[in-house]
Amino acid sequence: MARFGRVQEVLKLLLVWPVLVLAGVRHPLPVLWMMPVNSGTGMENLTVGVVPAIRMALQDLERQAAPLGNYEVRLQLLDSQCDPAKALKALFDTLWVGPRYLLMLGGVCPPVTALIARSLPALSLLQVSFVAPTPDLSNRKWHRHLFSTVPSVRAANMAVVKLLQRYRWRRIGVFTQDRPGLTEMRKDLIRQLLKTDIQLAASESFSEDPCSSLKKLKDEDVRIIIGQFEDGSVTEVFCCAYRLNLFGPRYQWILAAEGPSGWRLGWQPSGCSVTSLLMAAEGSFRVQIKQFSSTNTPGVSGRTSQNYLESYLKQVIQEGSEVSPLHAFAYDAVWVAARALVQVTEAVKLRGKYGSLRNITVSEEEEVKMLLEAVKNTQFEGVT
Repeated sequence: MARFGRVQEVLKLLLVWPVLVLAGVRHPLPVLWMMPVNSGTGMENLTVGVVPAIRMALQDLERQAAPLGNYEVRLQLLDSQCDPAKALKALFDTLWVGPRYLLMLGGVCPPVTALIARSLPALSLLQVSFVAPTPDLSNRKWHRHLFSTVPSVRAANMAVVKLLQRYRWRRIGVFTQDRPGLTEMRKDLIRQLLKTDIQLAASESFSEDPCSSLKKLKDEDVRIIIGQFEDGSVTEVFCCAYRLNLFGPRYQWILAAEGPSGWRLGWQPSGCSVTSLLMAAEGSFRVQIKQFSSTNTPGVSGRTSQNYLESYLKQVIQEGSEVSPLHAFAYDAVWVAARALVQVTEAVKLRGKYGSLRNITVSEEEEVKMLLEAVKNTQFEGVT
């Protein structure tokens, strides 16, 4: 079956499952869910990979006691196609037709997440994302309608700065892959470095061939290199580092990318043996967003991190899909959305029943404010 058909089939099963099993039993909570479905976006593996996690979250919510167990999260899928303009049009069209939505799940496609986040206040909508927000979206004053179960890449940059200060490394170079998210990450890191006494000796970027840009760092005699590139480029970069002799006790590599996934040396490029790659990568640091809780105690979902991971991998194997590095954050995002919506819904019901003004209608603006506070006070502790 074509990849497009595979993604549509899995998403269709996910979206109709709660309705078939629980119709007429639980009160519906409509939630928008925006992610790319159409093939050709380069995000299909991530899309299919988060579906088992979201299905597990819905199933786990069904088993909860009241009031959570009295509600059913119904997901309305919007195909973002990883195109911000098309995604925004689809969102406006959906909100115009109804039903009334107050909260949206977003993930997989950072450019769409960023655009929607900037439109949230005007749309009277909140967004719980499982993609790390870019540094420009991390300002809570300007983007208080956006929440993410993934820490901002700014947190990774701050960790890099702390590491440099810890070892008193005062002269560094930044080596960045030409990708929108990574470019923003580099700009934020440079801003963070301006607040310190650390000298940025050189900043180079690469698109296809990293070797020519890496040679410029060597020409500037840079010994401490901050690498910001995708996991798929790690092997190629370290092969270049080996050829240029940019490794060993005189050099220190610090890898800081925007995703939560780990990295490993993959395919073997021409001219670099496995031994050569391991020599070049030895001693490098990786600043990485932690995907799971360090404790193995059950979270609010009732699952421990290990139990969740085993169940998720079992479903992924059964469905023949690939593991998404965002799966645990997607699982927690569903929990955050459900708990916040249930809290607001219950508060509105109690106000109408016991408040001084009976049968009063709560305005949409007030509901958004209530939901904003509910999400702020919800701990992201399903499994992450």
